[in-house]
Amino acid sequence: MKWLQQKWYDVSIRTKSILLMGMMLAVTWVLVALVMIQLHTFSERSSVIMDEYMDITGFMDAFSAENASLEAYMRPIQPIDAKEDYLAAIQMTNRCLEELCPDLQADRREEYALKRAIRNAMSYYRESQHVLLDAEKPSEMIEHYLLLKTQSFYIDGYTRDLLHSQMVQGGMQWQEIDRINARSSKQFVAFLIVATVLMGLTLVVFKRSILAPLATLGQAADAISAGHYEAPPVVVRGDDELGRTAKSFNLMQAEIRHTIWALEKQSEMEKHLLEKEVEAAQMQKKLQEGRFTQLQSQINPHFLFNTLSTIAALAHEEQAPLSEDLILRLSNFFRYSLESDEKIVALGREIGLLRDYMELQETRYGDRITMEVHADPALSDVPVPKFILQPLVENAIIHGLKECGGLVRVRTFRGHRGITIMVTDNGCGFCPQQSGGTTAHHSVGLDNIRERMELSGGKMDVFSRPGLGTCVRLIVGEELHVQGAGG
Repeated sequence: MKWLQQKWYDVSIRTKSILLMGMMLAVTWVLVALVMIQLHTFSERSSVIMDEYMDITGFMDAFSAENASLEAYMRPIQPIDAKEDYLAAIQMTNRCLEELCPDLQADRREEYALKRAIRNAMSYYRESQHVLLDAEKPSEMIEHYLLLKTQSFYIDGYTRDLLHSQMVQGGMQWQEIDRINARSSKQFVAFLIVATVLMGLTLVVFKRSILAPLATLGQAADAISAGHYEAPPVVVRGDDELGRTAKSFNLMQAEIRHTIWALEKQSEMEKHLLEKEVEAAQMQKKLQEGRFTQLQSQINPHFLFNTLSTIAALAHEEQAPLSEDLILRLSNFFRYSLESDEKIVALGREIGLLRDYMELQETRYGDRITMEVHADPALSDVPVPKFILQPLVENAIIHGLKECGGLVRVRTFRGHRGITIMVTDNGCGFCPQQSGGTTAHHSVGLDNIRERMELSGGKMDVFSRPGLGTCVRLIVGEELHVQGAGG
């Protein structure tokens, strides 16, 4: 045993790793193979049972549809395609009947007899059917129709008996499958226990032959780095890479003992100089952090929000409700613009921001510019790219309504192309053909919205005519729908 253990320690780490990993992979693949074999066996047996059910029920459905077509064909007032439908139903029944071909070796005796009875009965049924189709007198057609009804009653009975027999047999087969699965599960659990033991032994061998020597080397290196140069040498167990490394480490440790005193003195001097440099660097860092903190406090959005809130409180005390409302809306606008790092927001938040913005603009322009918002409440939680509505309304005011005034209308609805947002105005408009298919007033904001909509899977279209106004249509991408549902 000791000889074998010494041989193992002399093997290279690469060979050890290959052998141990190969053993673990072999056990894993055996487990996977057992599971796949069990699943394949279950699927194969289940498919045989289900195929039999499908063949029988398919014939029953086709034959029922054929009888329904016969009823329509025999009516005094026939539909236009009654005979064509009946012939097509006959063809479908014949195809399903082919699937019920009796097999003396595969079928049980009862099932084989019922399938033969069905095929023989269908043969007589088809002969009477041909006579019915060739008959010209109504009395002959009625006579053969009644005969077909009687024969179909027996065929239905044979089919139901076959289905019942197959269900009984299928139940017995399912019970057998359950017993086989239970037995296979026990075997799988037993093999899993054995595999777990083998993997545990593999990990123990890996730990003792590779990880433990590495840990010993690491501890010895930590001892030297901590200044314990008189520590005992590392035990060499074999002639592999770790053993040779341990030998080299012991030689290095012996040589370090002879030169360490000079290194310690040099280290103390360098440490003293380094501490001075670190102290100076820390002072410089604190000075820079103080300056950055001072600058940050000046541009911190909270300073702006608190200042606006203070002004709003003063306006409230001075009984200036309009000024207070405008200041609060401006504060909300800045908060939404500066504080949120979100790139995707709910459509309801965009509408709320737009209402604050239009309150500010309507205060500025009075009745010259008005806005209507028709938002579907069911779409409030739909995720959209941030800041896509306010720039559109701002562009409509600046380029279309600033001079002559007018109306801006915003609508959200679920159209045939998806969730749609329409921003329209009745301003001066422009001619897209004269501007290369884009807006006459080129806007970096509009290009940014178009790019963000396309990146998110959506689309932005601009329609305009001189004197008739402008319409911008946004279609929210399906990727944002999935993202919003997952969130």
